[in-house]
Amino acid sequence: MLRILEITTAIWIVVGTLELLALQRAFADDGIWRWSTLQPELGWLRTVLAYRPFLAVLGVRLACAVLLLAGVRGPVSLVLWVTTVLVNVRFRGTFNGGSDLMTMVVLTGLVVADLGHRSPVLVNGALLYVAAQVMLSYFVAGVVKLANPAWRGGTAVREILARADFNVPAAVQRPVRRRGGAVVLSWCVMAFECAFPVAFTSVPAVVVFAAIAVTFHVSNVVAFGLNRFLLAWASAWPAVIWAARVL
Repeated sequence: MLRILEITTAIWIVVGTLELLALQRAFADDGIWRWSTLQPELGWLRTVLAYRPFLAVLGVRLACAVLLLAGVRGPVSLVLWVTTVLVNVRFRGTFNGGSDLMTMVVLTGLVVADLGHRSPVLVNGALLYVAAQVMLSYFVAGVVKLANPAWRGGTAVREILARADFNVPAAVQRPVRRRGGAVVLSWCVMAFECAFPVAFTSVPAVVVFAAIAVTFHVSNVVAFGLNRFLLAWASAWPAVIWAARVL
């Protein structure tokens, strides 16, 4: 299962790195994320985070992801971990919030497994760590929503879908314009997230929750264009499936 986790993670990092390279003009010397904005705080990292060195960092990251996909191990996962940290620092935390944090979670698990020379104890511990983080990412989000009156009443869903910066298609907004539709959607999301620990009870349960999760994330791609969340969480799901089989 660790090998599957490597493959899914490598695919996601290749896609994410290519996206950053496609946006390279935005962090060039005259771009919106230009180095001069960060230099007063991070001047000591100029040798790796200024525009051209940062392109090299992305190149190394991309190459290591391809190597991991091809089955090369050794220091590859550690280099991916370091370059991903540098990417996050370059964008003053993360470039895309939760998806980048989940990438760090998975890479941390892979580094632990590799540094321990793939010992069964550390491999199992790494997979369990990733699975637990995935579970908490859903469960905590569900509990927070459940405690929020705007989510329980459906208001939050309508407000999020109506935000101009998300440019949500009208066909997606239509079912929740009435309060009843918004309430149903809100409670479906909260029920799925709060019940996520049930996924660990059996293989059939994890299959059901995986199907719901895919539907949930694909819906977010359609509504908000959040493709990174779909790929980041999909990369971690092999650990969840493993946990459901062994716990």
